[in-house]
Amino acid sequence: MNLLKTALTYAALFSVGAVTSVACFEPELDIPSFRCNPAQATKQGDNGCPGEETCCSDDPATVGGKLPNYHMDGVSNDRYGAPLFSDNNNALSTQGMCVKTGFDSPLINGCPVPCNPKWDTATINEICTGSQCCQTQELDPARDCIMVDGKWRAANGTDIVAKRTGWGPQHATNQDAFAEGCTVFSQGDQKSLIDCIEQLGVASSRGYCYALGCPCIEDVCEMKNPDYVPRCTGAAPGV
Repeated sequence: MNLLKTALTYAALFSVGAVTSVACFEPELDIPSFRCNPAQATKQGDNGCPGEETCCSDDPATVGGKLPNYHMDGVSNDRYGAPLFSDNNNALSTQGMCVKTGFDSPLINGCPVPCNPKWDTATINEICTGSQCCQTQELDPARDCIMVDGKWRAANGTDIVAKRTGWGPQHATNQDAFAEGCTVFSQGDQKSLIDCIEQLGVASSRGYCYALGCPCIEDVCEMKNPDYVPRCTGAAPGV
């Protein structure tokens, strides 16, 4: 559940990542050290990763913006719902990382538990069962940001519906850039399709539950605002 057997590997992975707002979070390790596309790997008939590793989605997005029912045996109610791009729907995700599975996991595919670093502390504690939620990729400050009502923030699916963005190649780290996964998930139901699109996000909304320390990663979109309060040592607001 908490990457028990890959802890040392991921500790090394994150040690190469960003510790300030301007560092690139692009690990340069061999195994497992790079991002992958679960949907593409599925189409190609392999796992998209070397050796025994699996291309695991790091996106916890869920129907209706609810919490993923990873620990709830398929429960669907006002609080919990089906993951759109992880667990049983891993193949619909275009965002993930190569992971050597085999540890205890509540997910059907044995992958680590995806989480959203922007969740509040109580929600992270619940979904991650006491562990931390570590962002797995840094935002692209030039392509992932959008200004809404005079404030910069990371783009998300609601901006697609409001026609503030065309999504697709306009952004660098966006999930399901051409809504192919959402189209498959919705199975022709327009309401379901729109809901799925609204749940899409960029790198700041994706991560894994992780037992060890997370790297400090600034929100480089919100950093564009002069009133931004830095999270990491040495970061400067309004960059």
